[in-house]
Amino acid sequence: MENNSRFIVTAVSLAIAMAGCASSPTAPVQHTPAADATKREDAKPTSAAEPKGYAEAVQRGDQAWQAQDFDRAIYFYVQAMDKSPGDAVTLAKIGTIEDARGNAVLAERAFEMSHRANPEEPRIAERLARLYLKSGKVDNASEIYTQVLAADPNRTRALDGMGEVYLARSDYGQAILNFDLALKADKPDAAAVLTHRGYAKLRSRDLVGAEADLRSALSVPQRDDTWIAPRDDAWRYLGDVLTLRSDAAGALESLLNVMSTAEAFNEMGVTLMDVKKYKDAREYFMKAISASAAWFESAQRNLALVDERLRNTSG
Repeated sequence: MENNSRFIVTAVSLAIAMAGCASSPTAPVQHTPAADATKREDAKPTSAAEPKGYAEAVQRGDQAWQAQDFDRAIYFYVQAMDKSPGDAVTLAKIGTIEDARGNAVLAERAFEMSHRANPEEPRIAERLARLYLKSGKVDNASEIYTQVLAADPNRTRALDGMGEVYLARSDYGQAILNFDLALKADKPDAAAVLTHRGYAKLRSRDLVGAEADLRSALSVPQRDDTWIAPRDDAWRYLGDVLTLRSDAAGALESLLNVMSTAEAFNEMGVTLMDVKKYKDAREYFMKAISASAAWFESAQRNLALVDERLRNTSG
C-alpha cells in the first residue's frame, strides 16, 4: 500500500510537470513571460471541454496525438492519469511524445513510471533501456535488457540494445555477436541493426565488413513501426569508413547526405586525426574552414589541436 501511494505521488508530480507544457487543450502553450503570467483560471478549459472520464480522456489524447497536436495530447493523457495513475500504457504514450519532442528527462521519467507499473511488458522496458543508453546510463540499460532477454532470448530489440551496451563498453566482439543474433531473431529492424553492426565493425577496423553492413542498411526500407532512426548515422559512418579507406570522393558524397560541405570536411579530418594521420587531418580542417561562410568554431578548434599534435610528434 505504501509503495502504491508513493507511485501515485510520483505520478502526480509528473502530471504537474507535464501540465506546465500543456495547461490547456485548446491551443499550444506559448512559453513567454506574458503567457506564463496568464492566470490559471484563464487557461483552464471550460467544463464542456473537460473529458468526462478515463476512457474519454485517453480517446481524446489519442486523437490529438494522431493529429500531431502534442500539447493537447499530453493534456488529455494527464487527465487520464489523474483518474488511473498506474496506467502503464498512457505513461508510455507520454514518454513517447516527450522523447519525440526531445524532452529526454521527461521521457525517461515517464517510461520509468510505466515500467514500474508494468515491469513484464518488454516493449516498455526496451524503450526505457534505449533512453538510458542515450543518456549514458549504460549499466541501467544493460540491467533492463538482461531482464528482457532472460524472459525471451529472441527479443530482437533487446539483442540489438545489448549490442549497443557492448559498443558503449568498447567490447566490439560481443557487440557484433549480439547484432548477429538480433538479425537472426524474429522481425528485426534490419536497417537499425545493420547500422549498429557496421559501426561496431568500423570501430574494430573491419572496414570492408563495415562498408558492406552500412550499404546494406541504407538499401533496406525503413519500417513504419521503427522508433530508431538510423539513416543519418549510416551515412555518417559510411563516410568515416570511406575516409579511412582513402576514398575521399566517396566519403564526401556520403557525408553530404546529412551535413554541409564544411561539416563533411571537418568530419573527415576528425576521422583521420583519430587514427593519427595528422597531416591529412590538417588538410581537411583547412578545407572545412575555407568552405564555411562563417566562423567554424569546431574546425578551428580541431585545427589547433592537430597542429599541437604535429608539434609534439615532430619534437
